Amino acid sequence: MSKTRKIGCTIVVFLVLSSIVFAETREMMKHKVVKGDTLWDITEEALSDPFLWPKVWKENPWIADPHWIYPDQVINIPLYLIQRERVGKEGAPATVAPYREQAALPPPRGALKEEAKKDADQITQMTLHPLINKSLFIASGYIADKVPRVGQIIDAPNGQVIFGNDDLANISVDHDARIGQKFYVIKASGPVRHPGTGGVIGYLITIGGIAEITAMNDGEILAKITTCFGPMTIGDLLMTYYEIEAPTIQEPFRSPDISGTIIAGANQMVLQAMQDIIYVDKGSQDGIEIGDIFKTHATANQALPTGIIQVISCRDHTATAMIRSSNQPVSPGHVFTALETK
Repeated sequence: MSKTRKIGCTIVVFLVLSSIVFAETREMMKHKVVKGDTLWDITEEALSDPFLWPKVWKENPWIADPHWIYPDQVINIPLYLIQRERVGKEGAPATVAPYREQAALPPPRGALKEEAKKDADQITQMTLHPLINKSLFIASGYIADKVPRVGQIIDAPNGQVIFGNDDLANISVDHDARIGQKFYVIKASGPVRHPGTGGVIGYLITIGGIAEITAMNDGEILAKITTCFGPMTIGDLLMTYYEIEAPTIQEPFRSPDISGTIIAGANQMVLQAMQDIIYVDKGSQDGIEIGDIFKTHATANQALPTGIIQVISCRDHTATAMIRSSNQPVSPGHVFTALETK
């Protein structure tokens, strides 16, 4: 066989094998949705790890909102996640990299340390979980002791009342401003009162978007909405802009022996469901950390469990959490406890 023909055959074989390997790694298990299913439940059943639901959602881009899936829809569950879970159950770390064929010859001695370092880095990265999408995290907000106002949306050049991406708004600023300066557009609630004691806890601050000053003329300041997380309206306040990154936490998640009360829901809604945001009356000074998970109950005696929540941000004595699963609506006034209470 000629050298050229050998090379051609080798390339064909390589491409065929590569296609097979790629097809195997992209193989999916199908799950047909039934009434009551959630991505959390489906992931827990298939992978024994409900916190992998964002990876399952990523493999199903047709799902616009993870809150809503419907009977008879088909969910793709990546086979590589199932294989990784099975390996973990058999005693090896669940974060072991996918199988790689051993080389015919061992690598040079000097390369061993570098290979070990790469493997360690890969394992570290694979065990880190993004708790929440960055945009959802920024929009989720927090309970503040006071309203962090530095300005306000006062009107619009075209008379509109509601603002979204690329819309222009006239703003007022409480200090010297400059073109290119950015602000968060926020909504601030009235005083939030504790459902149990009635005492004022603070003010619920939620972020609707980012505005950037584009023009200044004779005391008038024009700003453009460069990023939208939710609806913004005339009268919304401005807050100083700073970079915000969504938390990425390494498992296993804690469930400390701490209990408290849900004091508010996002947008001041009374009833909340899976993936909604709620706020609790315990924070970092009380021992709570980002990533902690708790059970929720409708009554103080824990007779009626309603769901599971996970903390996504902390302040001194309050925290913001996401509802990870719920079998009943979760409301302000419900209590939360450790997953395993003593």
